[in-house]
Amino acid sequence: MKPIRILRIIARLNIGGPAIQAISLSSELPETSYQTLLVCGTVGAWEGDMSYLAVSRGVCPHFIPKFGREISPLDDVQTFFALRRIIKRFRPHIVHTHTAKAGTLGRAAALSVNMFLAPRKRIRLVHTFHGHVFHSYFGSLKTSVFIQIERALARFTDRIIVISSLQKKDICHRLKIAGEKRVKLIRLGFNLSDFKNCERYKSIMREEYFSGPSSGMFVVGLIGRLTPVKNPGLFLKAAKCLKDRGKIGLFRFLIVGDGELKKALIDEAADLGIADAVSFAGWQREMPYVYGGIDAVALSSRNEGTPVALIEAMASAKPVAATDVGGGRDLLGDIVDATPARFSIARNGLLVSNQEGESLADALLFLQQNRASALQMARRAQDFVFRQYSMERLLEDIKWLYDELMRDN
Repeated sequence: MKPIRILRIIARLNIGGPAIQAISLSSELPETSYQTLLVCGTVGAWEGDMSYLAVSRGVCPHFIPKFGREISPLDDVQTFFALRRIIKRFRPHIVHTHTAKAGTLGRAAALSVNMFLAPRKRIRLVHTFHGHVFHSYFGSLKTSVFIQIERALARFTDRIIVISSLQKKDICHRLKIAGEKRVKLIRLGFNLSDFKNCERYKSIMREEYFSGPSSGMFVVGLIGRLTPVKNPGLFLKAAKCLKDRGKIGLFRFLIVGDGELKKALIDEAADLGIADAVSFAGWQREMPYVYGGIDAVALSSRNEGTPVALIEAMASAKPVAATDVGGGRDLLGDIVDATPARFSIARNGLLVSNQEGESLADALLFLQQNRASALQMARRAQDFVFRQYSMERLLEDIKWLYDELMRDN
């Protein structure tokens, strides 16, 4: 059975954790034991494209032009048949899908091929929930339909991977998509070494993004897609709260990313009277350079899987203030002090409400006023992510899963 042929399917290589993981697993697994074909669709107009990362790591993805984020019956049917042709030609032992759209079409295509195979020849199916679309994405009716689809597909999926313990509770208990025996917790993994010495970029990064002197400013970064589920407006509300308290002169705010909300956010910053303190950097490739110029990182999301921005911030020894959603609690750890009025102090960072700008503002002001204790917290967080979210650990977990599936075949 060696090498094991892996067909890896992801809807698109847009900037974010799922694309990084799909590319990394395609490039880092040893070729002597695993032969991987990465299949993906097209990146949306407002999304950053990570195809450059695939190229830099020697991965040549197979692109399906009609494969995209949005639901389109005609395009989705064409994508289904395209995936089916690839499966029949590549003859994978395992089809591993990443993200919801790829999970639906990829598993459906593999199941349609399995119908004509003998039991011992059937393709094993693996799906990774990098997050899920069952909260803060769609209305209740559409969400209910998606849950039913996932429940149906889960019955034919050999292993479902979740990336946080809270996500496992959602999938197994709250949403009842699959039983615990079928669900495997495998946390994300990254090559984090470049973030450890990012401080050397501090002065040149600030000169590029901030006009005038910024050496004494406390720079807070928000990093990610500018979409409703990421709730970037909360970041601006926090800045406005600091302005109302007469504290905005101590801060600068850097928004790194792009999306359909960018123009509205620029206009909102102007309307709130904080435009001079807010800079929009767009998508960036050299993230250690970005983190080098930041003093703290904020996360404003309404829903998350495991936020990569927090992992990178923690690897860079930058204190974080994050909304208490999704896998953020897995990263920040248990609450050690809940006495502050609007936020809680966790082991590796601060947890805030995802509804109130005042909560995030209080947390950011705490980090600015308590830099020594914030740095101590950040160093602890750095040790944590280097131990728990390394690429080496991810590869060992994935190899064990794939080999287990083939032993059971």
